[in-house]
Amino acid sequence: MDATVAEPVRRRRSEARANRTRIIDAAIGAFAADPDASMDDVARAAGVVRRTVYAHFPSREALVEGIADEASAALVASFGADVAVPERPDLAVAVLALLTWPVGDRFRMLLTFARKELGEQRILDLMEPARAPAIAVVEQGQREGTFSSYLPAGLLVAMTEAVTMTLLDQVNKGGVTDSGESFGVVSLVLLGVAPDRAAEVVDEARAWIRDGVGAQVPAAGPDRR
Repeated sequence: MDATVAEPVRRRRSEARANRTRIIDAAIGAFAADPDASMDDVARAAGVVRRTVYAHFPSREALVEGIADEASAALVASFGADVAVPERPDLAVAVLALLTWPVGDRFRMLLTFARKELGEQRILDLMEPARAPAIAVVEQGQREGTFSSYLPAGLLVAMTEAVTMTLLDQVNKGGVTDSGESFGVVSLVLLGVAPDRAAEVVDEARAWIRDGVGAQVPAAGPDRR
């Protein structure tokens, strides 16, 4: 493609991507404030004309699915190959809990207004990108004796997903106001780590992230319960 033609095409694509992101962010805010917000309300919140919204999302259902896809993509990024986590399984669980909790904003909004529209299974399917890596970490912890083996790793991760939904619901109701610490502690307790020890590990994970993911953290011995 000629450079004089390619540049305008790239610019239009870039503008389209920016508009799509703006619309989704605006929709999250609009739907969180009013679950019955219209496409016109979303357009006004995004600062674009109604036609632009419909060019990206031909219906409210398509817009809700777009938000769901964004939530899934954010979760994929949180568990990406370039995301370094500690080798210690308990610390890895806590770090991943803290890193993925911000993604919960999108999941939380979906639970608020789109649960019926998407269906429970679709909500659970959004967690698929995190499932295999989480199971691998839990299996490692069980082999090393850091986590209990009272249930298979896959079932423990499924239980963690259910707890995630409960915690996000509680955020909506004002019952949980922290930045993922509760999520980290509950995840570790489900895996057999004592509550007091789980809180210590979450504090350690917060320091790991603050100092830069990939920093060296002193290893700790197994804490199987």
